[in-house]
Amino acid sequence: LVKRLAPKLVSSITRAVHLCESTLAFGKADEQAPTLSQVRLSDIVEDVLDSERLAAGEADLTFLGEVPVGLMLRADAEQLYRVLGNLVRNARTAIVNSGEKGEITIIAQEAEADWIIDVADTGPGLPAKAQDHLFQPFQGGATKGGAGLGLSIAAELIRGHGGHLHLHRTDASGTVFRITLPRGGV
Repeated sequence: LVKRLAPKLVSSITRAVHLCESTLAFGKADEQAPTLSQVRLSDIVEDVLDSERLAAGEADLTFLGEVPVGLMLRADAEQLYRVLGNLVRNARTAIVNSGEKGEITIIAQEAEADWIIDVADTGPGLPAKAQDHLFQPFQGGATKGGAGLGLSIAAELIRGHGGHLHLHRTDASGTVFRITLPRGGV
């Protein structure tokens, strides 16, 4: 167990340091431009879901990844991890706070011009107040104690990839955020 979890722990600590540095830098400068390379999406999704399973503890949550085997895309792996991690963490928090059981799924597909990644949950949906300022720094926090930076940073990181992050759907049956990344000449 220790051999299996140690690399994930070190990776999580490294990500936490980068997150702290990025949060402190927010407002002083833009996020760093992504370092694009070919990445296997299923590896990133698996890391995000493993981390969130650990964070969920005893909560009655199911985490699923529906990513085509071998799907490679052009992205900055660390930045994409941060974006997906933020979206899944937000969904986990909303479901846990609702006191209900729930499911969070990352679904990916490849279209002719884009890669499309949906982060879907069966949570309570976003309150109207949160929807009004969703991607604005210090404004869009839907949970008490949140800084309201996560989605604004996530949207900025995806814009840096030439893509788009938006709220695809939210209602009482859950929420779906959609990431669209351009395939370009791939």
